[in-house]
Amino acid sequence: MNIGITGGAGFIGAALALRLKQQHTVHVLDAFTDYYDVRLKEERAVELRRAGVTVTTGDVHHDLDAWMETSFDAVFHLAALPGVPRSLEEPHHYIREDIDMTVTLLEAAKRHGIPHVFFASSSSVYGEQTGPLKEDQATGHVASPYAAAKYSAESFCHAYAHLYDLNVTVFRFFTVYGPAGRPDMALYRFIEQALRGESLAVFGDPIRDFTYIDDITRGMEQALLARAVGTYNLGANQPVSVRTLAERIGQRFDVPVHNQASRLGDVTMTWSDTTAAQEAFGYQPSIEIDVGLEQVIAWHQNR
Repeated sequence: MNIGITGGAGFIGAALALRLKQQHTVHVLDAFTDYYDVRLKEERAVELRRAGVTVTTGDVHHDLDAWMETSFDAVFHLAALPGVPRSLEEPHHYIREDIDMTVTLLEAAKRHGIPHVFFASSSSVYGEQTGPLKEDQATGHVASPYAAAKYSAESFCHAYAHLYDLNVTVFRFFTVYGPAGRPDMALYRFIEQALRGESLAVFGDPIRDFTYIDDITRGMEQALLARAVGTYNLGANQPVSVRTLAERIGQRFDVPVHNQASRLGDVTMTWSDTTAAQEAFGYQPSIEIDVGLEQVIAWHQNR
């Protein structure tokens, strides 16, 4: 198949591109924005090109039609503005980059006759709830502008699927981690701080369903091959205390861990129920946090 991925130089997008390139032709579109150090995205782009992935520098808002002339069999829409804390400071920016951009993608898919659109959403759409969380438990009672933007973008996906008979699949990712991850995520920050001998700061006492990147991209590929439509959680089903994880890293590198107040917009717990994904396309997470953590530490140490 001929596959397109927006945001393909990002953490999840690049990992997905490398996986799909083994069996498919893959084209990536990325604006190389500076939400975090753009050099990390450029490093991923070099690896993608080396693997035979076509990488195009461009913006979904302005360059989508030209890129979609490739005639894709499916498009994975991963381009977005991530992160809860920044969304509290710049909510209008999230409307543009997470809602408007998704509508732009859906409109282009309709014009170009794209058979299937896969949308990357987030566990944040569940708001402040205890798990395990099933897909029908997202009610719109979210805790941050970022979550509100993702929930709204999901709604547009459902509307276009209903109105225009467009095949749409929504993935709700649960705290994805792995080598070459996002620098704003807690695990990346902990390891970098530990390597510098700095104290590790934990905001509140959150529980997160840390999910290894290989499990995420495997699930996305399975959904593609099964032509699954609908909304699916992709998580590890193994919630972990962020403080416990920080303490494990602190002990490993002999650095202290200290608590700070919870951040506005953060939820207490994320915990996925992935029964729907398992039944629809055989999704089964397999990477334990201990194994995944060692892979991530090794990547940071070898940079």
